[in-house]
Amino acid sequence: MMKNKIKKKHFIKGLVLIVVFGIVLFCRQPATAFALQITPLAMTEMYTTSGTPVYAAPDVYSPVVVYLDRFINVRVTGITDNGFFQVDLNGPYYIPGPYIVPRIEPEKTEKQKALEDLDDFTEAYRTLLEQMASYSETFALIDVTGDGIPEIFDAAGKEIYTYYDGHAVMMYYSEYPVTFYYSKKDNKLLGKYTWNKKDIWEVYTKDVSLLPWGQFKCFSTATSSHDAPAVARDYKNDADTRGDLYNILKKMLEL
Repeated sequence: MMKNKIKKKHFIKGLVLIVVFGIVLFCRQPATAFALQITPLAMTEMYTTSGTPVYAAPDVYSPVVVYLDRFINVRVTGITDNGFFQVDLNGPYYIPGPYIVPRIEPEKTEKQKALEDLDDFTEAYRTLLEQMASYSETFALIDVTGDGIPEIFDAAGKEIYTYYDGHAVMMYYSEYPVTFYYSKKDNKLLGKYTWNKKDIWEVYTKDVSLLPWGQFKCFSTATSSHDAPAVARDYKNDADTRGDLYNILKKMLEL
């Protein structure tokens, strides 16, 4: 009986040692091999990407000292043989190669996106004009939001469409035929319509509080059109014009 107790005691002790040893092995960080060779670079400035980690040593298992936000300027002094940049942040630290870039790429404007997406842009507007053909024999193309993309005005001035997320979307609708005047200098759209035998003047601005592409909203009244020229519906909504729409839009976007 005593022998069984001794055996059981040694078994439990051995089991505990095995478990402890296993935990130590599990928690231990993998063996690291720090880059020993650093190629010096002439002091140059580069920029961080989003959430850039800064390491104490050129190894992903070394401690992360800090995470930097996007577009932070850092001074690069060298590159390691495993692809880390050595940077000077009041001392030598290391950033993995993919996390910094030599220059900041500005965000593309809506105009640039539309130009790159010109085939889809043209098809969206062409489809819309085909749908409008029964009630709008002419239309205008003019940028009234200041983003470089020309919007479509129907013949009566009741509807305005723009290009957003691959398709044409309505920005404005009125129950009354509206004559629009546009001041390119002030990027201001004026609208004139008749109600109760009175000419009503309104000033419109783009409101993006509800819709991501914006919509036109009246925010004040004006007594006259000042020096703003009338928006001319000088494009015919016919097969020839729709067939040449790619070239028309391309020319406007490249201005």
